[in-house]
Amino acid sequence: MSDMPNPAALAARSRPRGDAEDVEAEVEEALARLETLADLPVTDHVAVFEGVQQRLSEILSNVDDA
Repeated sequence: MSDMPNPAALAARSRPRGDAEDVEAEVEEALARLETLADLPVTDHVAVFEGVQQRLSEILSNVDDA
């Protein structure tokens, strides 16, 4: 799995240096929401996963538009 690029790495290749750092920060912020899973009941995990997936899709869409 380590040979697969992560969303931040893909974003970094798609934008100029300053913008890549902004995108990486946005991706890290979205992924940080996964850290809340340990404190939530399992029944709430799907909503968190869906929210993170939605945010990552938005970020990727913005990268594609640039």
